[in-house]
Amino acid sequence: MKNIYILLISVLVLNLKAQDSPTPPAVKKDTTYWKKSGFFGLNLSQTALSNWQGGGDDNIALNAIINLAADWKKGKQVWENKFDGSYGLIKVGNSKNFRKNIDQMLALSKYSINAFGKYWYYTGVADFRSQFSPGYLYQGDSIAGPFTSDFMAPGYAQLGLGLEFRPTDYFSCVLAPVAGKMTIVDVQYLADAGAFGVEKAVLDANGKVVTPGKRIRTEVGGRFILKFKKDILPNVNYDTYLDLFSNYLNNPQNIDVIWNNNVTFKINKFITATLSTKMIYDDDVITKRDWNRDGLYDNANDINGPRVQWLTNFGIGFGYKF
Repeated sequence: MKNIYILLISVLVLNLKAQDSPTPPAVKKDTTYWKKSGFFGLNLSQTALSNWQGGGDDNIALNAIINLAADWKKGKQVWENKFDGSYGLIKVGNSKNFRKNIDQMLALSKYSINAFGKYWYYTGVADFRSQFSPGYLYQGDSIAGPFTSDFMAPGYAQLGLGLEFRPTDYFSCVLAPVAGKMTIVDVQYLADAGAFGVEKAVLDANGKVVTPGKRIRTEVGGRFILKFKKDILPNVNYDTYLDLFSNYLNNPQNIDVIWNNNVTFKINKFITATLSTKMIYDDDVITKRDWNRDGLYDNANDINGPRVQWLTNFGIGFGYKF
């Protein structure tokens, strides 16, 4: 009988201890499918000359770059979002004011779902491209006339539906046979002049506006997009984005091109060198070139027409990758 009491007391004690012990937390399934990254760079350069026989001007330049990415991946679905922005100011010689020398923004969102095989996806992509602040023409140190561009003047919004080939996380290409492009010029005097390819205003014999220029131009066509972003060497990252668009209804052979390249060299935790190139060609954007700079555009070498636009920038400064 004594042994039975001892056994019952032992069972009771063990039961009480089990109740007092906290229940181990259940393993929580990871529902965070986001991968986020970014880079911010700030470069400052100065050139000072004294009795320099080779010529040149003193200058101070300040450039900022920001790249943000937020990608969501779950099962056979992928949703990518990115924002790239760059802005720069420069002061040359005895100029009293800074002028901008770099100004570009690009926002992109792309959703894909596996179609067949391991690497092929149905995809939809939307993006927007513009600039941050007004741009001007200069004569000497003075602004010549009103601004020639601004935020949403132009602005470009594009859509595309098609098929994506994604063999790795760092490379993909999209063929979108169904695509649309909208050019926005949200400044009336620029729209009246037909800037950036919109339909210009109709004028009477005295030069007064009869029918205002259109602020929006829409195009229907096809797109091809290529994207590559990878550390190609230790502490060296290469990011390239190529976007081709063909307007089915108007000169489809004249391809609009956007090609952005960024190479980032990480020197240490906070010092980074960046090399950026940007190339744009739009058959509908007319560029004037005053060969002899007389302001008349009547020289045989003066050219009014579409031209390739290039921007190259190299800087060393503060850089932070997150």
